[in-house]
Amino acid sequence: MIADIKKKLHNTYPYWLSFLLPVGLMLAYFISRSMYPFGSSSLLTVDLGQQYIDFFAFYRHALLHSPTSLFYSFSKAIGGNMLGEWAYYLLSPFNLIFLFFPDKQLLTGVMLVTLLKYGCAGLSFAYLLSRLQLGRRPLIPAFATCYALMGWGIANQLNLLWLDVLVFLPLVITYLILLLQEKQHLAYSLWLALLIISNYYMGYMVCIFLVLFFAWYELTYTHHWQKLARDLWLFTSRSLLGAGLAGVILLPTLYSLTTSKGTYTETTIHWTLEYQPLKMITKFIIGAFNFNQMPKGLPNLFVGSCALFGFILYFCLRHISWREKLATGLVSTFLILSLCFEPLDLLWHGMQFPVWYPYRFSYLVSFWIIFIACRAFSQTQLNLTWSASALIIILYGGMIAYTWLHKAKFDYLTASNIIITGLLGVVTLMILWLDNHSQPLDRIKCGLLFLVMVVEIFVNATNSLKNISYLSVQDYTLPSTALKADSTYLHHHDSSWYRVAQTYERTKNDGLAQNLNAGSYFSSALEKNIPDFYGQIGQPDGDNYVAYTGGTAITDALMDYKYYLTPQDVTSKAVANVTGENVRVQSMLPLYGTKDTLIYKNSLTTSIAYAASPLIKKIQTLYNNPVAYQTNWLNAVSASMPSTTYFTAANFDLVSFTNVKEQTTLTGANLTKITADKAAQVNFRFKARTNNTYYITLGSGLDKDNVDLYLNGHPLRYYSTFRHTVIVPLASRAKGQTFTLSAHFKKNSLWLNDFVLYQMNDSLVNQKIKQVQKHTLHIQQHNAHQIMGTIAMPAGKILTTTIPYDKGWHIQVDGKKVTPYQVQNAFLAFNVAPGKHRITMTYWPPLLGVGLLVTITSLVITSYLYWRRTH
Repeated sequence: MIADIKKKLHNTYPYWLSFLLPVGLMLAYFISRSMYPFGSSSLLTVDLGQQYIDFFAFYRHALLHSPTSLFYSFSKAIGGNMLGEWAYYLLSPFNLIFLFFPDKQLLTGVMLVTLLKYGCAGLSFAYLLSRLQLGRRPLIPAFATCYALMGWGIANQLNLLWLDVLVFLPLVITYLILLLQEKQHLAYSLWLALLIISNYYMGYMVCIFLVLFFAWYELTYTHHWQKLARDLWLFTSRSLLGAGLAGVILLPTLYSLTTSKGTYTETTIHWTLEYQPLKMITKFIIGAFNFNQMPKGLPNLFVGSCALFGFILYFCLRHISWREKLATGLVSTFLILSLCFEPLDLLWHGMQFPVWYPYRFSYLVSFWIIFIACRAFSQTQLNLTWSASALIIILYGGMIAYTWLHKAKFDYLTASNIIITGLLGVVTLMILWLDNHSQPLDRIKCGLLFLVMVVEIFVNATNSLKNISYLSVQDYTLPSTALKADSTYLHHHDSSWYRVAQTYERTKNDGLAQNLNAGSYFSSALEKNIPDFYGQIGQPDGDNYVAYTGGTAITDALMDYKYYLTPQDVTSKAVANVTGENVRVQSMLPLYGTKDTLIYKNSLTTSIAYAASPLIKKIQTLYNNPVAYQTNWLNAVSASMPSTTYFTAANFDLVSFTNVKEQTTLTGANLTKITADKAAQVNFRFKARTNNTYYITLGSGLDKDNVDLYLNGHPLRYYSTFRHTVIVPLASRAKGQTFTLSAHFKKNSLWLNDFVLYQMNDSLVNQKIKQVQKHTLHIQQHNAHQIMGTIAMPAGKILTTTIPYDKGWHIQVDGKKVTPYQVQNAFLAFNVAPGKHRITMTYWPPLLGVGLLVTITSLVITSYLYWRRTH
């Protein structure tokens, strides 16, 4: 029995070692960095901490408590299709692990999933090498580890959702080759489908690469047109079958893209190099990564010196045919050009420049380098020819020399890392030169090479990640716990439908994580009409985020923000990220409090749907003037005269300038320093002459990059990143009090665009909102994708909602289907006759039915092909 176990271990050691090595190396590093559960730090950084962790919390809640959230969620800003979000963020099979980790232990789940993805990437690459008989068997775990911990995988550790592609790519390539060799394998279609389902974005890139790989294979191995035709049919049909199997996800996602990411496609292409191509060789140096490389950097390409030497050796081996070398050279050239030539770069990214994390497809280049290196070492006994040695010395030596001479130009290069890279390269080269004609010497050579390869890839990982800072466990758990307490209270206290506003946050996805309709959101798949709307009402917006941080009485009421979550103590770590002034809550009822937070109830709200004047159909798009837009909105809803105003511009009582050239007209003024190297500020003082609410509008020139704002000596709390004019509350119910708004320059000049002080006629707004309250939808049942209720409709009105318009909404009035339409370029509305009616609004993702039919059809075809193969 022991002999059998030893034999089995010997036969399978390349697999389990290829899994355990990446896991063990990264686990050791995480422990050394005191990552939770081994210390007080966490793996959360950048998007993993600000976005993905909240999606994982949502994933648990959706699968365990609210399955219809797969289709739609009102926690997505003010509501949105969720299938696109699931397809991009949440369909990795590894995510099922999160179901076993409650919210307090989610950080442990993140570490486990990260380690498993690294381990499975190594295992799948080992399977490729073994199944295709590439490389030396003792070195399979070393090459597998180099693949799993390549520079791209380390740099994108925080983009946990992308790491699945490292697991599935080798399997897709393996079964594509076996398909073309044996003509029978259905596994290619199945693995391709799983790759696409796990993350369609990475799957798109792999599909482009598969075309290149197929062309390489055919040019290398096919010598007859008949075989080329047969192979082309197999490749095309089985690839389409794989896409068809994923149709239930792909087709609804394609629709989602047409309203979100797809709307930002580049229409102008510059036929130019994006940078000097020689610069990319610096990324083959150990530790060539830091935070500055995330938003705008060079492709991550590190694979280790042995892989580079093997890639060079490949072109020097005489027994590899010229056809294969030509094919390899053409593919390699295309990939290299893709890393620096703008049109090809855009092609790989779906004709959109990435927002952060450039050259996201570079993992395919690294895979290609390692794959070709393994082919080279499978053709030789690890011995270098003189020509190969000379070429390696010239190219590798040139790389080291170039990076050394230009190290001052690249902030991620250090002298020590360049030296370590050079020394390990020399050691690798010396090992490859060793004579290995006898079996003992061959084992020694393989062992030494194995050791150097693993050390080198691990040193790169540690030197790259040490440049990144991480959230502490407390930074995550304290605000999450405070938000969880508020959410739990609200769900027990009020089971009706409502939205929740926040003046503090952990991230913009708090609502998603805590099952609250919170109004803020951050996602790459955010529908374009949502930030467009936020930009008009004076709330911060961007291409992929919105933030509802301090609405007016008008927006709070019409959008049904029934509760406000505010900080009890702004110095508490549980509410460290305070995003808005809480002056509005002075007109609300205090409801619940903890040591960190307070919850207020807003009695002046409407509903998710209300009767409105048909004038709402005529509201025009109006950016950078939220006061006018909100006035037009309330007038249109309440059928008020167009001349009715709710905001009045107020004058400052005194303006004082310090080291700034004085201006008599403030709004639109471009203020400049008198002495450039001295501090400068302007103080704007006003006295509240009524108990009305006072607001300040701030144009994009007044964001955090240009100015620090203080109110009565304390930092003005507002979300300080915005691209359109925002409206910020300053005071309420403060008659007789004096306020000073101070602007501290951060540059030599400051543009006061749209800088206006307003006071709102609170009583008039309250009067208008109470009119709207008389005819609102009384919700009786609701879940993630359906709302049912009744309304008494007056004559001459339409029923308008604050549900974002989407073709997936199906409306029934008293059981009869009606056709909805869009108002305000944002919301769902429909006609309802006067009288009392029962309204049912149900969401079904567009193209989901068609996608389901495509998937079922593809499954039938797959089953038939399997039956035909086995009979």
